[in-house]
Amino acid sequence: MLDTIFFDLDGLLVDSEPLQFKAYQYAFQQFGFDLELDRWFQWHRIEASVPRWIEQAQLKLDPQAVRAVKKQRYDELIANELMVKPGAVELVRACASEFTIAVVSGSRRESIEQCLQKFGLQQYFSAYISGPELTRSKPYPDPYLEALRVLETAPSRSIALEDSANGLKAAVAAGIACIVCPDRFSPPASNAILDATKVVDSLEALDIETLRLILK
Repeated sequence: MLDTIFFDLDGLLVDSEPLQFKAYQYAFQQFGFDLELDRWFQWHRIEASVPRWIEQAQLKLDPQAVRAVKKQRYDELIANELMVKPGAVELVRACASEFTIAVVSGSRRESIEQCLQKFGLQQYFSAYISGPELTRSKPYPDPYLEALRVLETAPSRSIALEDSANGLKAAVAAGIACIVCPDRFSPPASNAILDATKVVDSLEALDIETLRLILK
């Protein structure tokens, strides 16, 4: 029986992927590197890891320095430009009335809290699982395994909602059925989400009954 819903954040509940790119583009520019959109997509689909990006591009930069600049700029963009995805508020409220729900994200805990507070959603979630607080983040299963542990539930009683191929890989590797709602700014390739239990164009296509049917 379904008792837990795990929500990704960036690109699923909030339209933050364009802002993530703008913040990283700004940060790298401060150190003399012009981050183009195509390269960002390439990096982002591999892993959300600044040290790995810097190594791949053979840059002589301090990852912590880049992250610090990015954090400051991204926090400004969240406050001034962030929008919620269609259907997100309604779905979160509906799910919270029937199930235990949690955020499982690759973002910093502070960013998770800031995004949810902006739209009055923080009170609906029982836990936040933040990738940077773990040894490995998505596409590895660690964030979802941690979420299962914290909420004392099992894959057979859970569903994950994701927007990306890396998020899908993480959920599937943890044994959790996953619904994918592709982000329009950085959509995954269709052949990268074949393991999804269901694919929808918008969160507006989901409701409680649809979610319950996934595990029947």
